[in-house]
Amino acid sequence: MTDVSESVWLVGLSGAGKSAVGPLVARRLGFRFVDLDERVEALAGETITTIFRTGGEAGFRALEEGVTLELATRSKLVVATGGGWMARPDVERAAGGRVRVWLRVRPETAIHRLSEDGIGERPRLAGPEPEAALAQLLADRRDAYAEAELALDTDGLRPDEIADAVLRGLRALGFASALEGDVESSMNEELENRS
Repeated sequence: MTDVSESVWLVGLSGAGKSAVGPLVARRLGFRFVDLDERVEALAGETITTIFRTGGEAGFRALEEGVTLELATRSKLVVATGGGWMARPDVERAAGGRVRVWLRVRPETAIHRLSEDGIGERPRLAGPEPEAALAQLLADRRDAYAEAELALDTDGLRPDEIADAVLRGLRALGFASALEGDVESSMNEELENRS
């Protein structure tokens, strides 16, 4: 069983919905939301693109590790990680007491979602064939992502629907006392809003 004081770390490819879903899950759990990439940018005082350009991926990963170690000392967080975070076992293990939730997404769905935010802001996808690059990243990281305690398909789902699925999965992993009635009440509210 998982203790409700632990944190939830959302993992998966860019475009899986981690940053969109994270705040919804955090609010429903009464946890704080942290976007790992935004925290790295704030620490560096630069965008991820600039960090990659000036310090390379190694420079970015060093900052990411520092932020992970800082967050590992806290509880009751929902953390949206960068796409490569889970592929670094030494760093992700440093997160300590946490449940990792893999938001699975097909590369074509991720590219569609990212096209709304700007693919050019993703250094690993800035080339001429971002969908092929994302497919390769998924192939490279699939085994690491598969180590997550919970894996959920996100294709065709809205952020609120993904959040509901995350919460149901967390309940199954032992977060039941924090979620009593939460998913059902959210679904009831949604049905009332559609009426």
